[in-house]
Amino acid sequence: MSQTTTIPQAVSAHYHACYNNDTYRAFSLGLAHALGLDERVTLAEVNDERHNQIMNLLIDASMELAGAKFYDGAGKRLGNALGALDEHTPAVVKHAVDHLDHFATDERPWETREKIAHMATLALSESARRALVRTLDHAALLPGWRGTTPYYWLLACSQIIQSAEIVLRDDPSASYLVEKFSKGVEMLARGTGEMVRYGNSPPAIRRFHEQLAAQDGRHSDVAQ
Repeated sequence: MSQTTTIPQAVSAHYHACYNNDTYRAFSLGLAHALGLDERVTLAEVNDERHNQIMNLLIDASMELAGAKFYDGAGKRLGNALGALDEHTPAVVKHAVDHLDHFATDERPWETREKIAHMATLALSESARRALVRTLDHAALLPGWRGTTPYYWLLACSQIIQSAEIVLRDDPSASYLVEKFSKGVEMLARGTGEMVRYGNSPPAIRRFHEQLAAQDGRHSDVAQ
């Protein structure tokens, strides 16, 4: 489908009225840095497919905010892409938000900002999950319950964050959500169990462990 038939003139005019080249270029530079590229890629002197793809996603997300129905979901796709930039994600997300915020100019700007916040939350959640997974490689080497308890709790956090991402992506699979969230609760219970069995656990931790252990195995009810 061509842009001529997809994008109404009013939407195109709105996009061009809100577009800001300074914030667009700042995003392009930040993205280039995140991808290990130099400034030449932002001037089209050097071609990089991944840089081009993510820049196109920013444009698509801008068109979505400008009202182009053909681009519905573009913000989520941008969030997914930015979440994979690992330690560079927060900086690039900020550049994306700065640029997209120019499109919050209609009669209901809060709705536009909600979509921007959705994109940013998805990207930063994925970045946080990836950081936790990298942390697990080190935590697994720690001895005793002082190692296993943090390991299981960090693993639980990664599973719960993944559950949040499933919701943010509007994934229709209830079983997948239940699987990930149940795994998170199970890992919380394992962590408290390690402390209760081998450590000098506070009474509150013992109560938490009893509650978590009682809940474990009943999460399938959510999917009924």
